[in-house]
Amino acid sequence: MLYNINLMNRRIIVNILVAFLASISVILIINSAFKEKVSISDLSSKEALELIFIGIIINAVCILIDGFKLYMIASTLKGNIRYIDALESCFLYSFFSAITPSSMGGQPFQIYFLTKKGMKSETATSIIIFRTFEYLLIVLGIDVYALVFIIPKLSEWNIGKTMIALGFASSLLSTGFTWLAMIRPDIFKYIIASLKKIKGLKIFIERWEGKVYVWIDNLKLSANELLKNRRIVLIDFSLMLILILIYSYLLFLPIVGLTGLKINFLTFFSVQILLSSLASYIPTPGASGGIEAIFYTSFKASVLSSRFLLVGITIYRITTYYMIIAAGIPVVFKNRNLLFGGKGERQ
Repeated sequence: MLYNINLMNRRIIVNILVAFLASISVILIINSAFKEKVSISDLSSKEALELIFIGIIINAVCILIDGFKLYMIASTLKGNIRYIDALESCFLYSFFSAITPSSMGGQPFQIYFLTKKGMKSETATSIIIFRTFEYLLIVLGIDVYALVFIIPKLSEWNIGKTMIALGFASSLLSTGFTWLAMIRPDIFKYIIASLKKIKGLKIFIERWEGKVYVWIDNLKLSANELLKNRRIVLIDFSLMLILILIYSYLLFLPIVGLTGLKINFLTFFSVQILLSSLASYIPTPGASGGIEAIFYTSFKASVLSSRFLLVGITIYRITTYYMIIAAGIPVVFKNRNLLFGGKGERQ
């Protein structure tokens, strides 16, 4: 057990270091290629510190709201967890998203944590799939709005058509797959049956096939039970939209505040969400480096000072990325035995 904990701790530390190095490297490359410098004095100025402080407060409020969302959905499905457990699971989601390639580790670790807290694995999976789907569906809706009403009016912006197409395509495919997994999990039975036809896999699959089919059936029942409660679903969707708006404002605030960019929030919000759809697939921990590069190259032509643009993006990453890692480390440490060595709790 101790060996597993130490091994996992080393992997987490390595991923954190890779995330920091990837992000900082892109900033340094931008500094060199475009002759823009972001110094410690830029980030420690009164205006920058105020923006960082405001960003941290807003981000903390977002996590509190997200914890409430998860607690509300879990209560609907009789997944008896405390609000503090829901809150910690959201911290762990953000933390492991930040330190895993393309942010892929957040949902699995959140499911794992909730299961360790005594929730049935199919219930936890159903909740996380639903949360992922509602986020992707809202983002897809915003992407469509941006493509139809916003992007055609921004011909002077340095936003390539290929980048836009890739961002929209990734959003569309992710939303469709998640919807299918939530509404028709039976599809995984067909996948398993197809894999079973492969000679080398048949004996291996037969060992756990029955249990997996039962689990898939329970997952479907859990998802159906959640979707029947339309009032809770509507409240949760509304809160998710609010969270997405707030997170976009966390980038809007430092960029507009420092560069004087003349743009209304709705336009900025639409463009930022579309770009984020692509940036999230950068294969570095937390998409570090990719987000900085995509935002910088896309907004550079529209601001008077690209240096202050880079400062604004760095402030955004401090409040939404580096601070999440810093705040998540104590939560991981607090739950290290539960996550990496314990048998979990019972309801």
